[in-house]
Amino acid sequence: MMKHGTATRALVAITGIGAAGAFGPDAKALREKLERPARVFGPNRRHPRIAFEVTVGEAREEWFAAHDHPQLDSDTGRLCLAAARECAAAAGGDGIDGLVLGTSTGGQSQNEAALFDLLEGRAPAGYSYRRRGAMSAPARLVARDLDVAGPVQTISTACTSAANAIALAADWIRSGRARRVLAGGGDALCHTTLASFRALELTGAEPCRPFGPDRPGLTLGDGAGFLLLERLDDATAAGRAPLALLLGCGLSSDAHHMTAPPADGAGAELAMRRALEDAGLEPDRVDHVNAHGTGTPLNDAAEAAAISRLFGARVPVMSCKGLTGHTLGGAGGVEAVAAVLAVSRRRAFENLGAAEPGPDCPLTLVGAGGLELPAGAVVLSNSFAFGGNNCALIFGAADGEATR
Repeated sequence: MMKHGTATRALVAITGIGAAGAFGPDAKALREKLERPARVFGPNRRHPRIAFEVTVGEAREEWFAAHDHPQLDSDTGRLCLAAARECAAAAGGDGIDGLVLGTSTGGQSQNEAALFDLLEGRAPAGYSYRRRGAMSAPARLVARDLDVAGPVQTISTACTSAANAIALAADWIRSGRARRVLAGGGDALCHTTLASFRALELTGAEPCRPFGPDRPGLTLGDGAGFLLLERLDDATAAGRAPLALLLGCGLSSDAHHMTAPPADGAGAELAMRRALEDAGLEPDRVDHVNAHGTGTPLNDAAEAAAISRLFGARVPVMSCKGLTGHTLGGAGGVEAVAAVLAVSRRRAFENLGAAEPGPDCPLTLVGAGGLELPAGAVVLSNSFAFGGNNCALIFGAADGEATR
């Protein structure tokens, strides 16, 4: 058992993972792309009403899950369901008694379709805001399809949604509210998202280059990622081998600006320090950082400042977004899956898009071919969001020294 302050608490194991997005239909595809990275970006094709050209990471239509719940259908729901089904199956799907799903779009694609119908003089067929258009629509679909037997919660905190969902799920496990919780989230691209980021001038014509020089902006992408969390003792007793442990979670809020972080990355640093405190670890115990790394000038520089102060230049850093695109509310879930893969395979994956950091990012980036991590590796995964919302998660090997 791990000590936290003066109280002894249960260790949280990850016994299943699932992912879907522009990188492919499952976690295996994500792993293969991380190990042999290649760009998966292209022109927007799924949203023809957008009147401007934009480079995105689009998942294929067949990678969105089919289901028998049309009254709960939405694009984000089907993408989340694809990843959630894989995760549940990998962990042995019986006995899931909790779901925490993070998203920033929810059923917005269905709201858009209904609006377009109305503007063209048609009555929307089968539309219900509560069932198909609400932020909670994807969670309702996943819970119904997988017969989740306990509490179901939707988290919508912009780009930290899925990471915050994982942190809440860990709290449920530790407190005894639930025993096996499916946690993560996702977002499918929609007209609202594409137009909003265009209006904010955050997307670039070129693919993103996280932490690189002359960063052109972020690249949006479809994506969903889930973990199955349970007590390590329960998993061991049931014969389920953990892929990794969730050692600590840290949250903070900048209260600085609607969309921009403070230049010094103070809130990001606080979230990371709180995650370390929650895990009972010192900064020198972290072997690798899976950064938020959006590829925008302000966000990357602020995050780099925070990482540099906390870890110096010794810790290798990468961002998944050069490969996956920025999957918004799903980013923390997809990147948690990548962090679990890094721990279980003892590999820091390449920072695709930039081999060398820009002058405002004093970091050591993981170069081509990746980097071997030590036995018992500890990996920190960052997620940051509009409004100054920050979340850091720390993952470790199930047999690592950090758990002893």
